[in-house]
Amino acid sequence: MFDDFLDDPDDELIDIDEEEGGDTPSVAGLNVSRENGDLQGHESVEKNLIDILNSGSVPHAMMFAGPEGIGKSLMAYRLARHVLKHGVGNDGQDSLFGETPAAVETFQMDPADPVFRQVASGGHPDMMVVERPMDDRKGEQKSSVDVDSARKVVPFLRMTASGDNGWRVVIVNDADTMNRNAQNAILKILEEPPPRALLILIVHRAGAMLPTIRSRCRMINFAPLPDNIVLDLMARHDPSLNKTDAAALATMAEGRIGAAIRLLDEGGLESVQAVLNLLGEWPEWDWVRIHQSADTLGRMGQETAYRGFENIMMWTVQRLTFAKARGLDDPGAPLTAEPLRRMLAHYSLDEWLEICEKLRDHFSQIQIANLDRRQGVLAAFACFH
Repeated sequence: MFDDFLDDPDDELIDIDEEEGGDTPSVAGLNVSRENGDLQGHESVEKNLIDILNSGSVPHAMMFAGPEGIGKSLMAYRLARHVLKHGVGNDGQDSLFGETPAAVETFQMDPADPVFRQVASGGHPDMMVVERPMDDRKGEQKSSVDVDSARKVVPFLRMTASGDNGWRVVIVNDADTMNRNAQNAILKILEEPPPRALLILIVHRAGAMLPTIRSRCRMINFAPLPDNIVLDLMARHDPSLNKTDAAALATMAEGRIGAAIRLLDEGGLESVQAVLNLLGEWPEWDWVRIHQSADTLGRMGQETAYRGFENIMMWTVQRLTFAKARGLDDPGAPLTAEPLRRMLAHYSLDEWLEICEKLRDHFSQIQIANLDRRQGVLAAFACFH
């Protein structure tokens, strides 16, 4: 969510190393999705999936859709482990003695189970996970799942499974980042799906997927986690976190535990404060400090810090716009400083909507055209008329 930059005594913004991950980050106290056997906040989704499996009419492809960082990958691995160990009810294959398979009651599995350990290690022969590849030059994941990775799905699912239950499973993380060619490569398996094969597409923006793919997948919608669950998971991750900071992080994360933990681990509260300090000079911007920040963020190697600046600016403006639409005088923590309250009152709702649109278009243009990040910072403050 927010990459790091801190407001140090010299008023410079310092980049902190960023850890990329999937839908749930790898952090102390909370394991990555493939290693995590716990479930919080999505019990109704699991019940829905269990009902689908027990119905005997299992789709060959599912699309797990919802905001990033709320646990979609965790659920995908829970489902995959179950299918790899137990198969799927009456899947059209004759059982050895014709007995009726037992109804599924839960996807919970002992972490010591061989299937659990194989999936956790990434070594299960009947499971493939497709993710955004690493950019060796930058040392981080690329922005999209490429076509070469997508093309591996079809031959893998068409192979005969090695396990006793005969199922093969593919999980595609960040599937909505695939371009049209990559999505068309996936579409081939959806048009002629093999038996005993399950494809799970994890998407954060379902609208980015081709309509022909969406129509061939069972849509499983995920909602953001309630604040009390985000707070509980954050306490497990960092028991020393005080309640005030935890509440601010939960507010900024908006139900996304992955975003909350990433923000905490990367010094996000300090990063947010650095931006709020600049915004706090409204309506007379401190252009000396803004230029210092722009110079820092424009340097080579500060790409993640600049992305953090974009995210924090957009989140702040969207939060203020939301408060204006609700008729609130106080946008809530951490946006409670008096200058921000005056800024909130000064602009009308239409003006806030215009600022949001201008800022979003501005940042999109910087990214798409790969323009100078220094100008990206300077012009962002010019969006406030």
